[in-house]
Amino acid sequence: MVNYINIEPVLFTLTEEWLKVFFASVKERPSYLINDSTYGFQRVGIRVLGTPLDQDEYYNALFEMNQESSPVHVLSEELDKTIDNQMMKSIQDILDVHQQEPKGLSINRLIAFMYGKQLIPKHHDPSLNRHIQLSVIKVIEHFQQHHSAGLLTQEFRRFLIDVVKWLKNHWAKWAETVTIGEDFPKVVWYGDMNGSQKYFLMLLMEFGCDVLLFHPEGKDLFAEIDPNNTLSIPYQYRHTAKLEPFPTHQRERQTTVAYRANKQLEIMMHDHGSGIYKPWQFRDYIPSSITLRMTYDDVFIYAREKAMIRPEFKLENNRVHIPVIFAKIQGVSKDRKQYWERMRELIDDSLALCIREFPFSQATKANYHFHYQKSLEQGTLSPEKMVNSNWWRYKHLPNGLQNAIAHTIKAYCEHPKLNKIAGESDYDLQLFLFKQANMMPEVVLQLLQQFDYAQEIPRLVLYNMEKNGEPSREDAALLLFLNEFGCDVIWYNPAGHNDIEQFINPSFYDVHWLEEVEFQQEFQEKEESIIKKIIKKIF
Repeated sequence: MVNYINIEPVLFTLTEEWLKVFFASVKERPSYLINDSTYGFQRVGIRVLGTPLDQDEYYNALFEMNQESSPVHVLSEELDKTIDNQMMKSIQDILDVHQQEPKGLSINRLIAFMYGKQLIPKHHDPSLNRHIQLSVIKVIEHFQQHHSAGLLTQEFRRFLIDVVKWLKNHWAKWAETVTIGEDFPKVVWYGDMNGSQKYFLMLLMEFGCDVLLFHPEGKDLFAEIDPNNTLSIPYQYRHTAKLEPFPTHQRERQTTVAYRANKQLEIMMHDHGSGIYKPWQFRDYIPSSITLRMTYDDVFIYAREKAMIRPEFKLENNRVHIPVIFAKIQGVSKDRKQYWERMRELIDDSLALCIREFPFSQATKANYHFHYQKSLEQGTLSPEKMVNSNWWRYKHLPNGLQNAIAHTIKAYCEHPKLNKIAGESDYDLQLFLFKQANMMPEVVLQLLQQFDYAQEIPRLVLYNMEKNGEPSREDAALLLFLNEFGCDVIWYNPAGHNDIEQFINPSFYDVHWLEEVEFQQEFQEKEESIIKKIIKKIF
């Protein structure tokens, strides 16, 4: 009895890294596994729709991928449609038997006939043979399910002929160098595709090939057979262009082949208007928040979204505009189970802090008048002077983050949202905010250090049940700073009482009233596990 190795390709779904992974060996990818029973690896399947602003870069990258020294098969340009007479006769013999059956041949019998006629390429490795057979079955099943007449549809003849000839003309040649534990072929398709071509590309994905599908007009043709993004995921540029013939020459002088293909596609992929960015691509940018107005349900929808996915996210003049949530939730839902589940969704996140005791910010009587005055330049706060001063507390942080904090201090002091107290002047209010921004607790600084501005957004979830102390003005000042910086802030008060309102006007955040109120409602802990990150009291 043959002991087969199961071959298990898994779609790579982190779009930020798809280009890097496409060119990388499977051994360098996450989740690579090989043992006596399993060969598991991640494969790339991306539908690249539209073009970047620089179309020359786009077409030059495609040109480089089609050179002899490139490891990529540009199948759309090399598709061999020839078929010999003997193969055509073998296919027709099977189709004749299929049509004579009242319900047609079953898929298993069809595969048996195809193997008998040697229409499916055989590999020297029995495990790979078995994997190819199972993959062909999956694709035929998919075809059957998506046609009302199943395999008796007139389109099945064209499908079978095309898939069989392309298996022989392409896969059989590529598979000569395929071994378990090593890379599968890398394939690119450019432009339009017909039904048979879609299914052959699907088959290559099932095998475990890396496949990129490019269409400059943004036509998502493959989605017709992969509507749920099971085998591939879309990447949409903001621009489109007329479909041109595949490039046969470079549009400008370039250097090496594989290196340039990699680098040019990287430029395309991380173009600021592309919607997909490198990790920490904007570490030296200045964050600036846009507080979204939303419904109660929207809070939990957008809380799960990365910054770059949220509405109004944009890049402008070395500044990242980050859409944020600033909301207060008054009372409790009738559906208590949903109330706590939704709250836990917000809390149970690596970039979330849950605060349940107040005050949580440090108060001091220290006078920051000297520091403030030394930070002025022509009457306004200078981020450069702050960062270069000898009293600056954040010198241990990365330079980009220091600069971002200093610019946020400037904006939040010069346009204060904190309510004044009796007898407080504008200058006194700005001085108070300046002082509090220079006293941020370490746990908050750690949160900001993990903030990649286009990605997941840090979040503070505050739960005030009124048995756990009273929020302070210093607390409110810190929340306003984090809101200005680009963090989400969600405040719960199950009794529906005013608390933060005495410090921050509700016009600066959304207030959501739920159906009921509950006085001194204890925080409900998880039943089976402890929430990853609960900060009960910072000081």
